[in-house]
Amino acid sequence: MSALPAPTPWSDPRPVVDERPPSAPVDDFRDAMARLAGGVGVLAMKDPVGRDCGITVTAVSSVSLEPPLVLTCVRRGGFVHDALFVADGWALTMLADDQHSLAVYAARHRHPGDKDDFSAWARRRGDESGALVFTGGVSAVESVPYELVDAGDHTVAIGRVVTVAGDLVGEHPLLYVDRGYHATGSTIGS
Repeated sequence: MSALPAPTPWSDPRPVVDERPPSAPVDDFRDAMARLAGGVGVLAMKDPVGRDCGITVTAVSSVSLEPPLVLTCVRRGGFVHDALFVADGWALTMLADDQHSLAVYAARHRHPGDKDDFSAWARRRGDESGALVFTGGVSAVESVPYELVDAGDHTVAIGRVVTVAGDLVGEHPLLYVDRGYHATGSTIGS
C-alpha cells in the first residue's frame, strides 16, 4: 500500500471562499466616524510647481516619541495629495477656535492647477520645511517625510518631526464633530 501524495494548494478541488465578513456600508461608517471629535489642523506644503498649498485635516495622531512621528491622512485624488510625494517637508498647524474661516477655506473643493491664497491669515514660513505655519494656531510641527502608506482611498502621511513651533498665539483648539466645527467646553475631568 502506497502513501497518498500530500495535498498542495493548487490541487485542492474546493472553491476558495473569502470567509471574512463584508465591509460596513459607507454611509453607516461615515455616520459613526462623524461622532468622533477631532482636532482640526491645516497641513501645508509646496505643490509640485513650488506654490503654497494646504488642506484641512482632522485625522491626525502622534505615532512615536523616538523618533518623533506624526501622521495625517490625505484623500487620494485631492488637491494636496500629489504634493505629498514631491514635498521635502510639510507643516501641520493645529488650529485655534477663532480660525474657523481658515479651516473652511482649506477644506474647500479644488481642482488640479488651482492656487491657494492664505494671505488673509497670520502665517510665517517654517524654518525647516519652508511650508506655511499659521501663527494663530494652538500648536504646529514641521516634518520631513518618513513614510507614505497606501490605505484604501487615502494615503497615510507619516512625518518625522524636526521642529515644534514655539511662537503660536492660539489658546483653545478648534474641534470637528457631527460634521461641524466646535470650540472646546469646560474641563470635566483629567
